[in-house]
Amino acid sequence: MKIEIAKTSDIKELVFIEKELFLGDSAALSRAAFSYHLKRSIIYKLIIDEKTVAYILWLKRKNHYRLYSLAILKEYQGKGLGKSLLEFSLNNLDKDIFELEVRASNLPAIKLYEKFGFEKVKVLEKFYDDEDGIKMRLKR
Repeated sequence: MKIEIAKTSDIKELVFIEKELFLGDSAALSRAAFSYHLKRSIIYKLIIDEKTVAYILWLKRKNHYRLYSLAILKEYQGKGLGKSLLEFSLNNLDKDIFELEVRASNLPAIKLYEKFGFEKVKVLEKFYDDEDGIKMRLKR
């Protein structure tokens, strides 16, 4: 397993992950969206056996980073890859404040974020089409 910064040549693999996980979801990232984010944001990809199986996308803000997307191919979920991507990110990004939004029903993700020190700061009513979100923040 290795983690590295994604490049333009990785767009096809990133879109493949999106389609597997978010097919039909209006929030799924397109080829154009990945192209945009590769120029303005930070995307780390996780590779196993020469295959990109997960990524994490961070939006750069003035004083913090915002976790925009963390996606892992279904067959690789539950193996600690989200933890690896999060840990790698927090060790390599140069800010002390990190924020994210997560579905209120996504208890495994909330538990993971809390293990890293993220705290719930606000309930975001109707943040997603079908449910509330929770805003979480980590200050180091």
